[in-house]
Amino acid sequence: MRPFFIIAVVAGASALGVSFSPASPRNPQEPQLAPAAPEPRTPYGVGKAPFAHRAATSCAAASCHGGGQVGKVGSEHSTWAPEAFPEGQGDPHTKAYRVLFNPVSVRMAKVLNIGDAHKAALCLKCHAVDSAKDPDTRDQILSEGVGCGACHGPADKWIGDHYSAEWKGLSNREKWEKYGFVPASNLVARAVNCAGCHVGDADRDVNHDLYAAGHPRITFEAAAFHHQPGYRKHWTEKTPQPDFEVRLWVVGQIAALRSATDLLRSRADKADKPDGVWPEFAGYSCFSCHQKIGEGYIRGEASAAARAPGVPGWEVWSNTGIGIAAEYCSAAYPGVNSPDLKELKALQTLIGAKRAPNAKTVAAQATKAVAELDTWLAALQAAEDRGARPVPKGTAEKLALAIARNALTKDGKKLADHDWDALASNYLGCAAMFHANGGADKNSWGKELTAVRDGLRYPVTKGARFDSPADYDAKKLDLLKTNFGRLRDAVAPTGGN
Repeated sequence: MRPFFIIAVVAGASALGVSFSPASPRNPQEPQLAPAAPEPRTPYGVGKAPFAHRAATSCAAASCHGGGQVGKVGSEHSTWAPEAFPEGQGDPHTKAYRVLFNPVSVRMAKVLNIGDAHKAALCLKCHAVDSAKDPDTRDQILSEGVGCGACHGPADKWIGDHYSAEWKGLSNREKWEKYGFVPASNLVARAVNCAGCHVGDADRDVNHDLYAAGHPRITFEAAAFHHQPGYRKHWTEKTPQPDFEVRLWVVGQIAALRSATDLLRSRADKADKPDGVWPEFAGYSCFSCHQKIGEGYIRGEASAAARAPGVPGWEVWSNTGIGIAAEYCSAAYPGVNSPDLKELKALQTLIGAKRAPNAKTVAAQATKAVAELDTWLAALQAAEDRGARPVPKGTAEKLALAIARNALTKDGKKLADHDWDALASNYLGCAAMFHANGGADKNSWGKELTAVRDGLRYPVTKGARFDSPADYDAKKLDLLKTNFGRLRDAVAPTGGN
């Protein structure tokens, strides 16, 4: 059982070691090598396709995806539909629209002065699929919550073709660019699509006003999302473990940071607009500010993180694992190397230098960083479409060790970063590798992993509700340092030491 924290070969002549000179005569009978197609520089699946949506019931015919046998191929809609589950279980996406009617949403809408939450465009952008012009169709699609089209793309153009022989001959990129279909079997396409809501983008921005009004905080960890307790999936993964989760963790780190960086760019672009806010606090670590102050609560002394006084960490959650993802890129996708991420590093330096760096400078640098991350994602996506080679044996254990070490300084005497987001992100990465490698049946370090998890839990007090680590003091940080050290040492024998 996994412990959870609640909250085609393409080669050019040079690659073959062959040099062609324009002046060299060629034998006309000699076969010509076509030049290799350039790798795409952007991943498909990012953003919204400009086509109309269909209601999820369009997929529900018994001969299509409504076979009525929950969990079986041909019954994907039957498995996804809320009536297929006992109360409290099922795909949480089916409930996304309904929550807009609950007391918390009603109060938030009143505080924000946006009218009814279930009618507000601000809410519907993520809580439903809102595109149909016909009122009856629109109402049906809205009531389905985050339905089929949100994850698989608007179906109006592809629904009549996606089972044909011609369709099967299309590349994944052609399916997206010509039809708006999201090939969710490709982990990059899936993760970047998820991140559009679960991190945000220029059109879907959960800002600090929404947080202050009571919206749950947005934190995206793709591997944890796929393994929520009670989340019965309407699909079966074709990639075996540990390859699936190793790749998902690596891709998830990049996709989340890519969305966060593009969101930063959008916010900086809008800084001088009437409704612009700069800096936008939602892009920073919540617990840099929401913490106790006074003697004994200077948390920065517990770590080696060097942040300028008064400057909270930018997207600590999404930045924490990116270096490890880069280091293990060629293991997750053999043959693909990561970029040096110089543009991202320049952005991190810029945004961390002072509390309110120049917005135009940030927007320009964030644009470069997004392009850099897109190039990386596109390379992984193309490798997966070609058929990625198996992940080397032992990679999950090695990744677990690398992530556990990521929480500490090299000598283990301090935390690398005291921020709760950094430590939670490192824990979830280790938990993903624990699951990838067979869980408690295959790993001997479950106890140490659970101890880290318990140290990150929010306090539980009868009659009170906490949505922050209110007791996150020097004593608890010291225990987390100790427990991450024990986790590191426990993983080391199988993780390559």
